[in-house]
Amino acid sequence: MKNIIILVMLSMLVLTGCNTGAPEERAQDSQPQQMSTERTDGIKNVSHPIGNKEGTKLPFMVFDLEIDYVDTLSYEIEYRQQGDQTTAVINEIGKEEISGEKAFDQLTPHFMELSFDEESSKDEVINDVLNVFGLDETYKEFKLYVTYNNGQRLEYED
Repeated sequence: MKNIIILVMLSMLVLTGCNTGAPEERAQDSQPQQMSTERTDGIKNVSHPIGNKEGTKLPFMVFDLEIDYVDTLSYEIEYRQQGDQTTAVINEIGKEEISGEKAFDQLTPHFMELSFDEESSKDEVINDVLNVFGLDETYKEFKLYVTYNNGQRLEYED
């Protein structure tokens, strides 16, 4: 009986020793970590938990927009989410390219405002994108490729 009590006490001591660090440190260690890596093509990959920082899942996994205007002015957005890896790039001719977490932070509120879905017409999608992003309607060419969360891939071109 004495041996069992000693064995139980030693077990408790060992288990307590495995749980070192302040409670705040242990809680911090259990949080998902955001990591970023720079690819050779200059696009910064930012890893986020599934969805966005507010925990709301976006309705699509890919949003690839390219709008060309008459005087070579163009506007491009590339957003891709694969598992927990998120890539975001905003490129507007004449302005600095924005990528990584900064692009993700700028795009997320706009993405949340978009109201189109897989059933929307081409015109509804184009008008929605132009209005939400505050873009000029006098474009020369509009291309949007979207992969929705259900795997459906649609192209909207005008």
